[in-house]
Amino acid sequence: AQRFADLTGDRANGKDKYGTTCIACHGPDAKGMPSLGKDLTTSDYLKKLSDAEAALFLTKGRPSSDPLNTTKVDMPPKGGNPALKDQDLIDIIAFLRTLQK
Repeated sequence: AQRFADLTGDRANGKDKYGTTCIACHGPDAKGMPSLGKDLTTSDYLKKLSDAEAALFLTKGRPSSDPLNTTKVDMPPKGGNPALKDQDLIDIIAFLRTLQK
């Protein structure tokens, strides 16, 4: 998570990057899609992570074989978009923080 420690998120860019990558599984309102992505607005897992920890998680993803993966659908590293840079990941987290309940 240290590699993200000095980055500050840009919510507007995060919303844009979310819309081109994460939206496919997590939906337009980040409330999840049936049998695909979880609701990120109420995710206790996301809430307990620091921004840097959450961005690091995005770099790794979560394979369907992970016991914590309850959808049993792979979440690929960077949501399957290898073009996302570290700054983009921090920006996505900043955007998601605005949606959390």
